[in-house]
Amino acid sequence: MKKIITLILLAFSLSAAIGCKNDKASVQTESSYPETEKNAIFAVADKFHTAFKTKKSQDIKALIVENGFYMGTDPEEVFNPTAFEKYLLEKLTNPAIGTIDYKIDRREVNIAENGQSAVLVDQFTPIAFTQYIPWRMTSHLIKKDGLWKFDFISLSMTPKNDVLPAVNMAAFQEQ
Repeated sequence: MKKIITLILLAFSLSAAIGCKNDKASVQTESSYPETEKNAIFAVADKFHTAFKTKKSQDIKALIVENGFYMGTDPEEVFNPTAFEKYLLEKLTNPAIGTIDYKIDRREVNIAENGQSAVLVDQFTPIAFTQYIPWRMTSHLIKKDGLWKFDFISLSMTPKNDVLPAVNMAAFQEQ
């Protein structure tokens, strides 16, 4: 009986040790995989922002998909890819818009479990457009032919809650 208990304990110890060893290996693989994908997504987002700052709508076109959905900051600005490119070309080549410069103040990403799509949020304040109101670019990316591309972008202004009364007063329009 003592031998049977010893064998059972030995078998249990071995299976636990093997199980722990496999868990550690899979954790290392899983943690490095998302970091690689996160870096790839950030690189695409950085390309978008660089193209926006340097006013190269053609470079932005290369980062979006053919059947995507894109929105500007105005409620009327809802675009398909062709209209989005035209809109960007028109806006970015307007000589009244000087240098576009900003830094990303906040960046969050959530990668889907299957590693084929992600939600990305970038916050920044493009002084050429709004000096005191940050923007938020909420986007969805998909992996297409091994490359990350935007299939959804929504640009919005995100004033802090304590300035909303002033924003509302400034934006007031009589109906």
